[in-house]
Amino acid sequence: MIQLPEPSSEQKILPWSRVAILLAALIALSFVSYRVTGAVIPSRPEDALIFQNALLLVILGSALLEHKFTKPADSVVNALMGALTLIAVYGQAPRKAWWIIFLYCIIVFVISAACTAVSSGKNMSGWQDAVARITYRPAVVLGSARRLYSVLFLFGVLTYYKVGSIQAAELLLFWGFFIVLWPLGVPELLSSFKFRSATVQAVGKVVRTDAPNIVRCALNSNATWSRNTLKIYQQADGNQRWVLPLYSQIQEETLLGTGLCISDVEPMASGLEPSHIYDDPSRVENVDTHIATHMGGSPNSKLVGFVVEDSEIGQIRFETWDPAACCEGMLVWCRIGDKQVFYQITNGLTREEPLESDRHGFQIAVASQLGTIKALEGFQKYDWLPPMNTPVFSEPISFGTDLQMGQAADFSYGVVPGSRIEIKGNIAANFDHHTAILGVTGSGKTELAFDMIRHAAAKGIKVLCIDLTSKYEGKLADLTPRDLSITHDLAEKLGQKLFDVETGQYGAGKEKKVLEDFANELRTDISKSVEDFLCSTENNTRVGIVKLEEISNTKATLYITELYLTCLLRFAKDKSTKCPKTLIVVEEAHTVMPEPATMGLGDFDSKGIVGKIAQIALQGRKYGVGLLVIAQRTATVSKSVLTQCNTIISFTCFDDTSLSFLKNIFGTAHIALIPNLAPLQAVIFGRAVRSQRPIVVQIPYDQKKADTRV
Repeated sequence: MIQLPEPSSEQKILPWSRVAILLAALIALSFVSYRVTGAVIPSRPEDALIFQNALLLVILGSALLEHKFTKPADSVVNALMGALTLIAVYGQAPRKAWWIIFLYCIIVFVISAACTAVSSGKNMSGWQDAVARITYRPAVVLGSARRLYSVLFLFGVLTYYKVGSIQAAELLLFWGFFIVLWPLGVPELLSSFKFRSATVQAVGKVVRTDAPNIVRCALNSNATWSRNTLKIYQQADGNQRWVLPLYSQIQEETLLGTGLCISDVEPMASGLEPSHIYDDPSRVENVDTHIATHMGGSPNSKLVGFVVEDSEIGQIRFETWDPAACCEGMLVWCRIGDKQVFYQITNGLTREEPLESDRHGFQIAVASQLGTIKALEGFQKYDWLPPMNTPVFSEPISFGTDLQMGQAADFSYGVVPGSRIEIKGNIAANFDHHTAILGVTGSGKTELAFDMIRHAAAKGIKVLCIDLTSKYEGKLADLTPRDLSITHDLAEKLGQKLFDVETGQYGAGKEKKVLEDFANELRTDISKSVEDFLCSTENNTRVGIVKLEEISNTKATLYITELYLTCLLRFAKDKSTKCPKTLIVVEEAHTVMPEPATMGLGDFDSKGIVGKIAQIALQGRKYGVGLLVIAQRTATVSKSVLTQCNTIISFTCFDDTSLSFLKNIFGTAHIALIPNLAPLQAVIFGRAVRSQRPIVVQIPYDQKKADTRV
């Protein structure tokens, strides 16, 4: 198939220069016609051959009709018009010369017509392709306006004017001057003159618009399309927009650039052509600052991407502009109406976009909504999502230093990763709604629990710790905790009596009576110990510890825990006016509040004790008793307890059971994130957190805690 040649990008002739040449040539032609014939429009056939048919068509064909290249169809018209012009002067011209020129026109007409006829179909093959290849070159070369009508012009001059006459010289001079304009590059020279500011240069033309605000443009070969510059887009409606270059790629033989329209150009540049993209570096000195301020951010805000499809109210997806600037847990924001809505990156994806025959690969960040920031109340949910292609920004690590995200009396869990936004919560007001801290060993859950205990004690809350790790007494030494544990001997006796009941004969009635008497004695001692602790008004008696580290996960552990909780709850219920607010902290909760089906508690008595412990813990809220549960896995902790915890703090977890449980609390967005949390990072959500959506928090590293770790 014949491919028509395209003009070189380095030889572009602007339309205004061609029109200027046409007008100048027509004026000059009129002047020459008047001098030679005495009339602007000659009436004699031989003069008409030279002026109206030859020179005029040379000018029109060169300047307007065939300014790029000659098509076979153009050659058909040129040859036909030339033949008709010759017929009009048949009687006044020499016969041999006339027939030679006439046959030339006829031959060109036949060749051009044949080429046009066989090239009309989309797919050519066989004899059609052969004919097209043979006839194409002769047709476009011999039939071009400049060549064919120049032949007619020279025939007329040499036929009707004497060689060496003034008239012939003037005609040949005019014809020769016009013909050499094009080889000498005069039209290109005229086109090089710019009637606008030298700093504004066209870099390409828009070929497609993807609403809203995305433009695709065919770039010039020497154009720069980098992210540290802004371009001006002259729209067809007369408006001008700033365009931020995003990326470029080769699309077949074209360099295709993709950009994002971000704001109107003020003041507008003059002299720009519609649908073109221009470079004007003098307008913008700092691109990042310009983008951020025009999109409602601070001068320190940084563009990281723009919103793409499949975004939702609670979770957006955005194509990353600078993938190296994004990371898991990172704080980003975008403007929705007049609101600055914050999000947190929870995942990342790769995606490929087809652009006709080529493909564009890119990265997608998934970010969960945190909401707007409300002074003293933290993050508040926003009820809508940003439009497509909305710019997404990040902030420097110092962002949030001056934000007041809660009350002065709140507990600070940590900061949003990559910022200084403190995430706080009113633990003192919500301690009785129960809290669970989950995570594998070494993730930081116990250290966070120590900080929460200190905060609760400082707010006048009594804290009773059920400790199976033997760490609490040393870690909380600054609070001078009171040891409320039973002696090791009593614990051993209790274990023996429980064993006697299990191995006794005929229902073990005698053994059960002995166990009951011993338990009553223990209950009396424990009740007195717990009441003394709760009623103490000394400032240094805010924390009590029940150590069970030397007792394995047996009935004895469960039995002792049940005794303490029963005594505490009975006192809170019977003497509510005297009982202070109390927080029960259960370390290694799977030991004292286990899920019976997973912990091998097959006997009826053990299951009954576990159920009783769970009921005691959960009923305590009625009487001002809260619960803080610390566990490694949700699978091994009583679901009756966990499901009643209104605040959940999850460090790194890996097991499917824990993730399935947390999915019901946090939603699907954070489940893939939890196994990959860094040390001292946690996902938190609930009543005791000033955020209406789950949020990833970075707990500050404390060197003193690391130095005293046992």
